[in-house]
Amino acid sequence: MSLILIAEDEEAMLDIFGQILEDLGHRVLRAPNGEEALMLARTERPDLVVSDHMMPRRTGMELLRALRADERLRDVPFLLLSAATPEGRGEADLFLAKPVDLNTFENAVLRMLREHASPEATPPSKAREKHAESTLDASLREEMLNWVAHEIKTPLSSARLNAQMLLRRQAEATDDERRYTEAILLQIDRMNSLVSSILDAARLSEGKMVLRPETGDLAAFLRGVVREWGELQPQVTFSLKGAGERVELSFDAERVRHILNNLLSNAVKYGGESRRVEVGVTPHPGLVVIEVRDWGQGISAAEVHHIFERFHRASGSEGAGHGLGLYIASALARLHGGSLSAQSTLGEGSTFSLRLPRATRA
Repeated sequence: MSLILIAEDEEAMLDIFGQILEDLGHRVLRAPNGEEALMLARTERPDLVVSDHMMPRRTGMELLRALRADERLRDVPFLLLSAATPEGRGEADLFLAKPVDLNTFENAVLRMLREHASPEATPPSKAREKHAESTLDASLREEMLNWVAHEIKTPLSSARLNAQMLLRRQAEATDDERRYTEAILLQIDRMNSLVSSILDAARLSEGKMVLRPETGDLAAFLRGVVREWGELQPQVTFSLKGAGERVELSFDAERVRHILNNLLSNAVKYGGESRRVEVGVTPHPGLVVIEVRDWGQGISAAEVHHIFERFHRASGSEGAGHGLGLYIASALARLHGGSLSAQSTLGEGSTFSLRLPRATRA
């Protein structure tokens, strides 16, 4: 049994996190703000700190830095949670965005406790040291976006965790009861997706989104993405072409994954009866082209020129989506110095092409 300190100013979230951790067999200390959390940590050294970021009387980042400055507490692992994207979050041992999935949260806690207990625990990364040097100089606009994220996503996170706990305990429930709970989870996830998309669109339009590119093997990355989608949608046949050899590229994996997830989601959604999606990668001297193709309903020639506009929804979408997915995907491609385009024929399917620049060797 480990001692875990939770810092969270939302009472509902504090209660549900405490219940989850106690169900795992741990002893829990609860603090409604960062200052009280620091006092509790100094009174009784915890084995793990789980903290929200946007709290009164000391934010999560301020709590983390106070713990790191204390010789007795500097090695305590720190799990930071936030609906916002706080500067310096890489200083924490792990960052999870709200709403937090129940299994993801439990696995993160167990893994951090296990790694901390091991004599061969992973040392602080260079990335964390680099983030430690960053400054909290966010503009008023960014602060407002973070405030909106916190105020909307925090209750969504609480609702999602409670619904997941309810579903877990419905072993003897009727099919209708489980279906109602699953419907609640689905709608919560749709609301969260909408909020995330609105925030991303706002940050992109204001030039606030910053890429964190790293050089890696794009082919291996694509194999992982396609494999995940195959597991997520087993009724659809996903194929990958051109990824047999290493394709070295500098890219922000999180943002490129966001682009591909949008394209693959649309390919599944509008793929018609073929239930087939093909992903291809073609390296060129100056760029790499990733294509996502389906054989579904397609897009009319008049409409294809508008699909990357904000709030545009394709005809026949029957109200699905919020009209921001392709706008954000296109903006992220441009942020990489690349582009996103589409070719489509009604009744024959669509092909989306993501072009990413490739540094040429001198």
